[in-house]
Amino acid sequence: MIVGWADQAARPERLCVYLGHDALAVCRVTGRFKPIVQDKAVLPTDAGVHDLTGRLAALDAWLDAHPVRGAIDWIIGIDYVRYLLLPWNPRLVSDAFSRSLTAALFAQHFAADAIPFADYQLRFAPVSFGHPRLAALIANDVIGELAAFSKRRKYRIRQIAPALSVAWNRLFAHVKLGTGVLALIEGPRLLRIASDHGHITAFSIQPYSYSRSSAIPDDATWVFPAHHLAASAGHMLAVDGHEPDDDVRLAYALCGAV
Repeated sequence: MIVGWADQAARPERLCVYLGHDALAVCRVTGRFKPIVQDKAVLPTDAGVHDLTGRLAALDAWLDAHPVRGAIDWIIGIDYVRYLLLPWNPRLVSDAFSRSLTAALFAQHFAADAIPFADYQLRFAPVSFGHPRLAALIANDVIGELAAFSKRRKYRIRQIAPALSVAWNRLFAHVKLGTGVLALIEGPRLLRIASDHGHITAFSIQPYSYSRSSAIPDDATWVFPAHHLAASAGHMLAVDGHEPDDDVRLAYALCGAV
């Protein structure tokens, strides 16, 4: 019994869940210092694009068949996040100023949004002198529902983070080395992130289709996730544990796992 307990303590479990466009991507990881992916799956649902409750029901069913204990990482896909790039201003060092500027830009770009600005939680990228600051907005209702699910399943939440920031942190070793454009593909959207030695300089979102490789920007330096239809554009980036035949959505879950 003591050996079994010690082995379990040395190999804590963790669940990484990516809320993708039309499915959840899930992976179970063990090990603290050298994480090992034990299970991974994509859970398609019949739920509507923004029906988080329906998607979590699919995760419930999967967890009933594949019990996991420990911590959970929630990686939030583009359907549940609003992004805004705040132009450089010395006052960006103040989160209060950054919040006020985000509110003004939100009113310009998302005036028709069904969720008012006050009902979002904000995540700010670190301030970099002379560069814009990226802001991510996640609805309070989404965070509340994920927190309630975690509590009911007795998971400790490690993070609730936008997919862009999780992928950026995982791929930073590549983008910090020079100037270029990172193309992040999330379902029917492509996030175009221009950077200079790891500092974001421009950001935009455009439509994307996996059936058209021409949808990748010509100036893309790096493309993520790796996908054969996009192989002709940019340098394809991969993460440990993502096999060539794996669903591309698993790549985002694995960004938080390994």
